[in-house]
Amino acid sequence: MKIITIFCTIIFMFYGVLNANSVFLFHGPADISANRDTHGMGMGGTGAGDMFRINASFINPALSTTIDRVHFSTALSMGNIRYRDSQNNSFRDDQAFLPYFNMVFPIREKHRLGFVYHSISSGNLELESQVETALGQSRELHRASFSLYNAGLFYANANDIVNFGVGMNMLLGHEVKFYRQVITGDFASSSFESDHSFRNPTFNIGLTRQFDRFSAGLSYSLPVELKGERNFKTNTINEVLDKSPYEYPAQLTMGLTVKATELLRFSGDIDTQFWGDTNNFDNSVNTLRTGVGVSWGGLNQSRNFFARLPLRAGISHRNLPFEVSYTRSGEFGSPSQSEYHKIYETAYHFGFSFPLRRQDSYLDFALTIFNRGDADKHRFEENGFLLTVGTQGFDVFRRPLNRKAPREIPVPDRVRN
Repeated sequence: MKIITIFCTIIFMFYGVLNANSVFLFHGPADISANRDTHGMGMGGTGAGDMFRINASFINPALSTTIDRVHFSTALSMGNIRYRDSQNNSFRDDQAFLPYFNMVFPIREKHRLGFVYHSISSGNLELESQVETALGQSRELHRASFSLYNAGLFYANANDIVNFGVGMNMLLGHEVKFYRQVITGDFASSSFESDHSFRNPTFNIGLTRQFDRFSAGLSYSLPVELKGERNFKTNTINEVLDKSPYEYPAQLTMGLTVKATELLRFSGDIDTQFWGDTNNFDNSVNTLRTGVGVSWGGLNQSRNFFARLPLRAGISHRNLPFEVSYTRSGEFGSPSQSEYHKIYETAYHFGFSFPLRRQDSYLDFALTIFNRGDADKHRFEENGFLLTVGTQGFDVFRRPLNRKAPREIPVPDRVRN
């Protein structure tokens, strides 16, 4: 319980800066969660079909059938990101956010009920530039923020044919875009602000099946139109649109895990989100994310502390849900041409677990090193790292054995002659 208290206190200390940033935030949601637990984050962002461990990933509600006691898990992600533009200018930013929180309650042997909260996407970015105009030097300020969260309930059933789960989720989102131009002398020549909030429920379903040497999982999230309101503000107008929806796409996820030995596992996942069917931003495209990872269980009987630690590693690759235009100068007096390019992200994942005193309770660590975009094609690129520290386990409803309490010592019966 002390670990839970300390960890939750740290999370609340970071609550004011809970954002995952990206320089591409002006185009759309750039940093989108893979919806895996900390264990899966350190293994290439995999785990959608891993039934060989206590799996707290919430991409597939049927994964909760791996949990046989009241289970609590949460995490905190912290990192640093560096941006660079095509003119080789660069700047850095910090980021910290709460990726997820969930609880699972087993009911008898086959049923599971649970609650989950997780951050789908978030960001907060501010850029400032100096521009020479006919009226003098102008200062331009661009600011964008985006947040989309999910809070929901789920049910799962374990059986011999196939495990299945269904979740009911409430999506909550908020998007703000702000622009202001100030001429020398603090004269505001123009300003624009768009404030958009949206919400609506949706559902997801999942299946899992475990065999002797491998397990598989499949999940699908339904598309939904989030109802919302938008507020436009300029120097002269203030307009409110009561009906301004935000479309959240369907998602299909497949996962496979192979158990090579008792200590060695390999996992591979594929996620597809159909952003190309939405109209939230310009040049939206479907996304495809692939990840592979390997896990080593650790030598429990070894006297070497480091040899007992479970270790993980992996790699993932995905494209962002939008394309960015790049204007290329024409040759020999020909007109300039605009080309559209997808933005790709490659990430390298590493992780390990530190067992705690309680049974099946761990501190999980995951380090993600990523690179996103290309300055020559997209004007900007970014690279950075993200350290995630998570907890799992902690059956707070089951009292641990009190081995210090007084107890009766049995006396053997006397042997009769």
